[in-house]
Amino acid sequence: MNSLTIQVEQEELTLLPEKAIFWEKQNSLILSDLHLGKAGHFRKHGIPVSRKVHLDDLQILNQLVLKQKPKHVILLGDLFHSFHNNEWRDFIAFLNHYDSINFTLVEGNHDILEEYPASLKVEQELEMGPFSFTHIKKETNMYNISGHIHPGVTIRGRAKQSVTMPCFCFADGYGYLPAFGQFTGIKKIRPKKTDRVYGIADQSIIELT
Repeated sequence: MNSLTIQVEQEELTLLPEKAIFWEKQNSLILSDLHLGKAGHFRKHGIPVSRKVHLDDLQILNQLVLKQKPKHVILLGDLFHSFHNNEWRDFIAFLNHYDSINFTLVEGNHDILEEYPASLKVEQELEMGPFSFTHIKKETNMYNISGHIHPGVTIRGRAKQSVTMPCFCFADGYGYLPAFGQFTGIKKIRPKKTDRVYGIADQSIIELT
């Protein structure tokens, strides 16, 4: 897998093809929108979606933690799609396995649980260095990094073929992360010419603008 290190607000951020960011200076892994439990929510309503999709997401996260060895994992909201079910218990087991790592959840609109495990710190907004981390984009005097919209871009070829891929987008004053979870979908964005957009395809980060 090919990552790409860029500069944002004079800080080096490494964009990972697993749809996360590693901020080496702060030894922090940053990701958004796992939507754990979404498959269980669908099954509850009679739509057969395998629990394996979330187990795969946790396995990818596990591999990232083993590779990057972060001291802090920042989850930019929509960690859990709905109420407690088996997927939530899987995540608690994951947290317990990494009790030496600090996990922070910046609450999203889907994070509606009344109680979270003590090992998961929960914030409405997290300010670190030049960055303000939120789930939904927020106007702030710091550089805002958020998730929520599951950004993606469509690339068109000369023979009228096209492909839509998840992406990172960094604009003037704010940036978006792609959704980490596989069972989330993509919302196509229309970046400005001045935006920096990085697509994810073939397990690589591709600089698009």
